[in-house]
Amino acid sequence: MVPKTLLLEIGTEEMPARFMLPALEQLRDLVAKTLTELRLQHGQIRTMGTPRRLVAIVSEVAETQTPIVREIRGPAKHIAFDPQGNPTKAAEGFARSQGVSVQDLIVKATEKGEFVFAVKREEGQPALEVLSEALPQIIRSLSFPKTMRWEGSGLRFGRPIRWIVALLGEDVIPFEIAGVRSDRVTYGRRFTGGQSIGKRITLQNADDYEKALEDAHVIVDHERRRELVKLQVQEAAQSVGGVAVMPDELVDEVTFLVEEPVALVGHFDERYLELPSEVLVTVMQHHQRYFPVLRKDDQSKLLPHFVFVSNGMPKEPDLVRQGNERVVTARFEDARFYFAEDRKHRLDEFAQKLSDIVFIEDLGTMADKVERLKRLATNLYGSLSPTLLRAAELCKADLATRLVNEFTELQGVIGRVYASLDGEPTEIAEAIEDHYKPLPPDFEMPRNEIGFWLAIADRIDTLCACFDRNLIPTGSHDPFGLRRAATTLLMLLRNAPRKTSVKESIVAALKILRETGMTQRPQEETEAQLLEFLRERLDGLLEAERIDHDLRQAVLAAGFDDVAETFDRAQALQKLRNERTDWFNETVVAFTRVTNILAQARQRGETVDGDVDAEVLQVDAEKELNEAVSEIAPTFAEHVRQRNFVAAFETLATLTPKINRFFDEVLVMHEDEKIRRNRLALLRKIETMLLSIADFRLVRT
Repeated sequence: MVPKTLLLEIGTEEMPARFMLPALEQLRDLVAKTLTELRLQHGQIRTMGTPRRLVAIVSEVAETQTPIVREIRGPAKHIAFDPQGNPTKAAEGFARSQGVSVQDLIVKATEKGEFVFAVKREEGQPALEVLSEALPQIIRSLSFPKTMRWEGSGLRFGRPIRWIVALLGEDVIPFEIAGVRSDRVTYGRRFTGGQSIGKRITLQNADDYEKALEDAHVIVDHERRRELVKLQVQEAAQSVGGVAVMPDELVDEVTFLVEEPVALVGHFDERYLELPSEVLVTVMQHHQRYFPVLRKDDQSKLLPHFVFVSNGMPKEPDLVRQGNERVVTARFEDARFYFAEDRKHRLDEFAQKLSDIVFIEDLGTMADKVERLKRLATNLYGSLSPTLLRAAELCKADLATRLVNEFTELQGVIGRVYASLDGEPTEIAEAIEDHYKPLPPDFEMPRNEIGFWLAIADRIDTLCACFDRNLIPTGSHDPFGLRRAATTLLMLLRNAPRKTSVKESIVAALKILRETGMTQRPQEETEAQLLEFLRERLDGLLEAERIDHDLRQAVLAAGFDDVAETFDRAQALQKLRNERTDWFNETVVAFTRVTNILAQARQRGETVDGDVDAEVLQVDAEKELNEAVSEIAPTFAEHVRQRNFVAAFETLATLTPKINRFFDEVLVMHEDEKIRRNRLALLRKIETMLLSIADFRLVRT
């Protein structure tokens, strides 16, 4: 039989752009998993999408399942056959129970001896049959940030399903879901072929799909559509002598807003260029999904043009252009009015209005938060800094401005702009904007030290205040963005100008909250919950850097008070495991011999801490180990101080043969208490160094 192309198209009402890429990734994984489970051999799996369709195309799908050959073990050979080789009743009963003849039984040798086996072959079913049951389950398994229910079956989906194409080659794969039956009919771009839903297209074969849709003005491959968007937008900008600003997230969004991209140029009055460029860019990108245009000869300045992407070429492009120009002009006019009103006052006058803005219900106002930030940031900075205090005083002031009230994306940015216009030092102006960093998609760090400490203080204060009130995220419910706050806090601490203790920072923030009458729960409870929350977020950041699960757990178990050091320890262990696997595993085994026996001693109530008395050491093996530990200790400490954990591990690894000899020749749990404690103290010295890197009991070998 000749393999065929499998096509699944889920036609929907317009899907939000942000739903699409995650859904297509899910679809690909589900199709791959399903075909494997169904034992259907196949070639390449591709997923594609437009605002109105999720598509999976699989090449070279077998028309039938791969047969299964199973061997079922029966009785031992000496039970199944008598000495003359004749089958016994045991063999006959086993054959009968498996639906095979006695003559078809085979004898195979196993680790436990020779046994008889029944060999059963299950022929595969036709692909059309098994896919008709599996494809609806794939559709049901797709998840979205928000879902809708629109008909009686109760199916929830990102948007209502309006048609389904399911073909294996030229054959329809029959099924029904949410009241829609699978078919071979799809639709072109809206308002083509004289229909609002688009031109009706009847596919004769799955291989015709992409070409048929392109003829109906749909570029279904989103990667190709994305490249067309970028090419057309840049060409449109060049037509007016400029260069388009095309951030990836805007390109991705526009790609999933259209099915056939056509870039057009719009214009606005040059007088709006008097506004801060950040305001104009925010209006164009975030509110209108337009691409700003920069001057070719000076890309720090905007041109009075923008590029927008239409879904297909409009019948009257000039009319569409004028409509977009009217919309953006209205937005710019609003911004110009708010900017003019704001500039009647200095930024510090807006800071005085923060007492009218609630931070979080029952947690005071933004003015209260600013006072806490001034104290906490000073604590973190380590000394009284007038520059830091001034930046803290002004960092939330723009929340009271009319411009930020209208364009919330500009918080911090407008604070920087207004501070600069007021003549505040550059360091303060930058810190006002940067205390909201890092932000997606680029996650840039603050530009100066003042910005760093403000950003760190802001996150810690929010986390401590919310955890004290038990406002802890559950499931997908995170109304105060605490997961994001925790993640960005850890990123800041990793890149902070100097070492900052996670625990001490939390203690300082909770102390300030308590002294201002804002706390409700015992400090120990809040602190413990918040530390565990941060540990989970840190585990996720380490996973994103491809650190193995067991290494992450081992490193975190040894502590994460210094976030930058935690990353260094994890990366060092991963590097050593990847590059010198056998040696790494042998070394870890030796390390765990030390930690395991100490754990057992502690369970028995033994004292493991204390100084090693060289006079009490009796056996050469323990004397050599003690000398080696003392010899490497200064070198090891220096490597740790310099955060060179590869070298630190290698230094500890020189103890491996001596550790192994120690355990081979020395009885640690000696009946003499003095000798026993001395040997445990020696091992404790090694464990202390080990725990500077990781808890090696959690590392698999």
